[in-house]
Amino acid sequence: MISADSYSFAATLSLPLAQAEAAVRAALQKEKFGVISEIDIAAKLKEKLGIEHPPHVILGACNPALAHQALQENVDVALALPCNVVLREDSGKTIVTALLPSVALKPFEGLKVQESACTAEEALKRVFASLVGTSV
Repeated sequence: MISADSYSFAATLSLPLAQAEAAVRAALQKEKFGVISEIDIAAKLKEKLGIEHPPHVILGACNPALAHQALQENVDVALALPCNVVLREDSGKTIVTALLPSVALKPFEGLKVQESACTAEEALKRVFASLVGTSV
């Protein structure tokens, strides 16, 4: 089941992070999002602080057409790009979350910016629905 609060989508997958990440990447690709950046939080905490941390990854997802549309109207939208999709493993399951594009882009003026946010949000909703095997 997809859960959504006032600022994010969330889903829990009964998979370890590596398998969940493959499913997330495939679902994103189906909705024309590419992963343009990746931060392995656990690896960085180990490298920089010597701290053990459960598997935790941030994927920077971007739909180039939607990003371009929003940037054409307001170049400051780049401050909120890409969309972060966060995966963290807990007890053999992976919690997947993403900030709602309508929340991320709310401060930016422009009708096309807001249209892009709505379109991206609908696409991410389908991503999360496919991850949990439901339809929207």
